[in-house]
Amino acid sequence: MVDDIDRSLLVALREDARLSYQQLAALVHLSANSTADRVRRLRQSGVLAGYHAEIDLAVLGHTLQSLTDVNLKESVDRHEFERSLNGVPQVLGAVHTTGELDYQLRIVSRNTDELQSVLDTLQRLGTRDVQSRIVLGETIYDTARLL
Repeated sequence: MVDDIDRSLLVALREDARLSYQQLAALVHLSANSTADRVRRLRQSGVLAGYHAEIDLAVLGHTLQSLTDVNLKESVDRHEFERSLNGVPQVLGAVHTTGELDYQLRIVSRNTDELQSVLDTLQRLGTRDVQSRIVLGETIYDTARLL
């Protein structure tokens, strides 16, 4: 489904999604039209799911990150909980998990006071147990390693 040229295109687009078809074509030694056709095929097949701007939240003042483990009260519907999280902008992601936890949340905040406010909000949304760990550092591995 994905050949070496497609992999090269995906890696290049992952690095800089603003490259023109001419620039991409030069990288993979094809014409701009052939390159555009391949990129369209990758989009249509769903392999290339979208283009995104990378935003540095720390520059915007959100310098504190935490991973927060959550267990819900038995009376709380998980779908309702997930919808409620949309109203908490500091929650960047929620992973529904198996095992002892119901969710692991990724939270950003400006400081510990704001983090505490978010944790208080989670309590009101029906959590019975919340444990947070402050992120000290992060190593991100590029998905292109899977290609």
